[in-house]
Amino acid sequence: MDPFPLLYLGCLGALIGAVEVARAGLPPAAVDAAPPQKVERVAVAVPPKPDGARVPDGDGPGAWTEARCRALDGELRDVCYHQLARARAPTDLAGAQLACDALTEPALSAECRSDIAELHAPTDRAAALQLCPTIPQKKWRDQCVFGVALALSTLDSPAAFRLCDDAGQWRDFCRHDVNGEIAQVNDALAMAHCAAEEGDLLTRKTCWHGIGKYVARVDVDRAFRLCASVPEGPDKLYRENCYHGLGWGAAETAGRDFVARCAEAGPAAPSCRLGVAYNLQRFDKAGALELCDAVGRDDLAAQCRQFVTQGRVRR
Repeated sequence: MDPFPLLYLGCLGALIGAVEVARAGLPPAAVDAAPPQKVERVAVAVPPKPDGARVPDGDGPGAWTEARCRALDGELRDVCYHQLARARAPTDLAGAQLACDALTEPALSAECRSDIAELHAPTDRAAALQLCPTIPQKKWRDQCVFGVALALSTLDSPAAFRLCDDAGQWRDFCRHDVNGEIAQVNDALAMAHCAAEEGDLLTRKTCWHGIGKYVARVDVDRAFRLCASVPEGPDKLYRENCYHGLGWGAAETAGRDFVARCAEAGPAAPSCRLGVAYNLQRFDKAGALELCDAVGRDDLAAQCRQFVTQGRVRR
C-alpha cells in the first residue's frame, strides 16, 4: 500500500485523538439552568464543532473507500470510516450511515452521525433531521440540529433560525451563528429576528452580537451602520454586543490594528476594542492583555483580563 495514505491517516488520527482527549477533560455544559438577568456581557457555551462539518479533501478523488478502510486497524480504521461517511453524506445518506455504523468508538460514531446529517441537509432536510434523534449523546444530538440549521442558514433562513429552538444546549450559539450567517445575505431579516426579543437577556444580546461579528467578516462599513441602528437595550447591552461582535469579526482579518477603527463606534468603542482583544486571545494572550489595558472602561478591562487569562467571564 502506498505509504503516503497511511502517513496522512496517522497524522489525522493523532490530531483527532488529541482533540478527543482534550474534550474528555472538559466539564459538561449546563443545559437547563436558567441564567439570571444580570449576566456576563459575552458568555456562550461552545459546541464541539462551532464551524460545523466539512466534506474531507482526502488525498485525491475517491481516496476514501470501503476497501481502504477495511485494510486498516484500530484508530486509523475509525478515522477512515469517518472520512468515508462524510464524503458520501451529501448524496448518499444511507451509505454514509453504514460507514458511521462501522466505527467502533461510540463518541466518534455519534460525531459521525451529526456530521453526515449536516452535510446531507441541503439535499434532504427532513431525512437529515430524522437522523439527529438517533444520536445517543446529547451534545452530539444537539450539535446535529445546530449543524443542520447552519447548513440551511442561507438556503431557507427563516426555517434555519427556528431550528435553533431545538438545538438544546447549543441553542444560543446556534442563534448567534445562524443569524450571523443570515445577516451576511439578509440583514433586515436578521435584525428582525433579534428585535423579536425572544429569550432571556443572554439570548437576546447574543443575537445582536452575531450580527456584528458575521457582517464585519464580509463588510466592515455595513457592520458599523447596522450596529449604529441596534437599540441600546438593557444597560446598553444590545448595541454594545453588536460592536463587540464587530470588533471580533473584523479583527479576524485586520488583527489588532483594527483597534484604531473602533473609535467609529462612539460611546461603544470600548466594547469594540474588547471584541478585538477577545479574538486575539486565541493565539496571542500577551497581546490580548495589552489590549485589555487599552479598552478604555474599567469594568470591561477587568472582564477582558479575566477572559484572556481564564477563558471565561464571571460576574
